[in-house]
Amino acid sequence: MPSPPSVLLFGVGSIGAVYLHQLQQAGCIVTAVCRSNYDAVQKNGFTLRSERFGTITYRPDHLVRTVADCPADAVYDYLIVTTKSFPATSNSNSDNSQRQPLAAQLQPALAGRPSTTIVLAQNGIDIEPEIATAFPANPLLSGVIYLPATQTAPGIIEYPETLNLLELGTYPADAPAAHKASARRLADLMIRGGGEVAILDDIQTARWSKLLINASWNPICALALCTDGDFLRSSDPFAHDLVWGIMMEIVALARAMGVAGVDEAAAEKRFAIAKRRAEAMTGREPSMLQDVRQGRLFEVEAIVGNTVRVGRKWGVAMPRLETVYALAKGRYDSMVREG
Repeated sequence: MPSPPSVLLFGVGSIGAVYLHQLQQAGCIVTAVCRSNYDAVQKNGFTLRSERFGTITYRPDHLVRTVADCPADAVYDYLIVTTKSFPATSNSNSDNSQRQPLAAQLQPALAGRPSTTIVLAQNGIDIEPEIATAFPANPLLSGVIYLPATQTAPGIIEYPETLNLLELGTYPADAPAAHKASARRLADLMIRGGGEVAILDDIQTARWSKLLINASWNPICALALCTDGDFLRSSDPFAHDLVWGIMMEIVALARAMGVAGVDEAAAEKRFAIAKRRAEAMTGREPSMLQDVRQGRLFEVEAIVGNTVRVGRKWGVAMPRLETVYALAKGRYDSMVREG
């Protein structure tokens, strides 16, 4: 019998915990790198309360605090990164000195192991070059996630909706056939475990499509400390115009760069979701708002900072998003100073 697939999950919070369950259901042997929730997971495992999977408690096959704690001779079929994205190329002077670059954190599991496929299941744009440069021989997959789960306490995952979509593609888009085959194998495993996967020829289209939501709603809600529905109801039409204006700046940048599928129709489709929540007197907390409320650092650089820097590089005016970035970055740095 062939050996079961071996997976190393790096950063097992809300998304990683759901993927841990799916991969185990698919027959994989999973090692979880748990950082802030290590003690709780070691004692009690994960408890998942889910519309899709029910209420279950489970444990990783192996549990470590850091990649360096993995066995020195371990070779993994996949190394899946589900941490928040804090790029080493960030312009922050306050956080880079305190955070080891992602490539350095992954190095112990990848040195001399070109067969391991790296999967960046993270938010943002322009996050792949650091890893592609550090590990040029390894297949590299990039993933865009739609999975509304939250870790409400260490090891406790609330997943109240059924949405579970992973959009997956190689980086670069014209990667060798063997890399594309690795993407298909991972997709098969995730589907077998109960999720949904779409393999795309160019994953960057999906990244930019999600950016319409992430770069607008995430920082706005984090700064306003309210849900998307609450924000839209707060100052109509001004709230509406701010969100829509940011989306149109992203559309303009995508058009200048030749990114397909990121247009007014795509923006309206995504904006309509928040509009329906506002009309129903409900709302959703984006991940940045959850992070700010729980005192955690948030992905301002990968989602917003990288976007405005690309905008300046391409000569596309983005005054609304630049303003939001400056404010969100100020909040981020104050959180770093406060410890």
